[in-house]
Amino acid sequence: MGPPTSWLAAPSPESFPAPAALPTEADVVVIGGGLMGVSTAYWLARRGASVLLLEARGLGWGASGRNAGIYLSGLHAMEDDTVLRKVLSEEGFDPGYRRTGHLALATTPEIQQQYRAEVARRPDTAPPLHALDRAGCLAVLQQPIAEQVAGGRWLPDGHVIHPVRLVRGLAGAARRHGARIAPRTRALRVVAGRNAELRVRTTRGTVRAGQVVYACQAEVTRFCPTLSQAIRPVRGQMLVTEPLPPMFGPGLATDFGSVYWRQTDDGAIIIGGLRSASVAQDVDENVDSIVQSALERFLPATFPGFPRFRVQHRWAGVMDQSVDGRPLVGAVPWTQRQWVIAGFGGHGLPPGLAAARGLAEAMDAGCRAGPEPAFDPARALPGDQGGPR
Repeated sequence: MGPPTSWLAAPSPESFPAPAALPTEADVVVIGGGLMGVSTAYWLARRGASVLLLEARGLGWGASGRNAGIYLSGLHAMEDDTVLRKVLSEEGFDPGYRRTGHLALATTPEIQQQYRAEVARRPDTAPPLHALDRAGCLAVLQQPIAEQVAGGRWLPDGHVIHPVRLVRGLAGAARRHGARIAPRTRALRVVAGRNAELRVRTTRGTVRAGQVVYACQAEVTRFCPTLSQAIRPVRGQMLVTEPLPPMFGPGLATDFGSVYWRQTDDGAIIIGGLRSASVAQDVDENVDSIVQSALERFLPATFPGFPRFRVQHRWAGVMDQSVDGRPLVGAVPWTQRQWVIAGFGGHGLPPGLAAARGLAEAMDAGCRAGPEPAFDPARALPGDQGGPR
């Protein structure tokens, strides 16, 4: 188990103690207490299901609590933030969701040309996106930038969010709608039982379930080995500085996310990326000193005159990357009453709530392909291995 992050160390108005005992049965058992798991539990509970959510550690301990909290809505309908805004309004909790804009800096002329092409082909119905020259980037940031920065891409509608407050707030809302939340309860195995039920064996006993949802990132392959052909773990690294004077208003990145960072409300800068700095192939939550050193050097090298700073927190996280870059949301191939929502590759914040709502609807309807054909888990397996449709 890796170290806690600054997000996880922050106090929470919601308390989620480990239960003294588990229920003996549930309509649905959700395995995984990150954004995908709590969102799925939330929507299923709102639809009237008896839901038990299992999390081996604390809520949001995995990738959901190990990112920068940069929220960039994309072109897919599931990434529109309408669902998030509606849930926040209805449930009355504040995860620090605010509009800051987002600026990506091109480190080569070739990347800058790709930015221009992306802006040119962007649909008129999408949120505005602008290609900036070097002078435009300087105007946005109001500070010197290293000479290698050729220009940038400006998204005025970029947002930031406190990812763990989002997870905990949704878990609290799910609990108010009747879901039972069981952190520090590891699911060990799922086996078919009698009478068309599943048995979920945990460190706290066995629960009978009508259906099971795997929302446990790449850990899903431990329960469903066939999905190891479709999903793999990838480690990311982050650090957080001590509070610094205001320097960065928007969220930022270089190129297409090789480095990404933002300044939080207390002045600390949270920065991640630079996986390519190390040849290590580890996929655990232990920090890599080579990557950490590269992250420390990045800001002073990119912004001349950047002040000296101390690092307050360092951590690593494991993301679940699908082989084709699209998530898996739907029925697990070759199973009955087992579903998966995983494979978001570190980009799960914008689509998480809508994807989970779509999965809950698909489960009710018995639609094995899930809410979106492009996300059907069966498409990720070679040959005709999709199982009964």
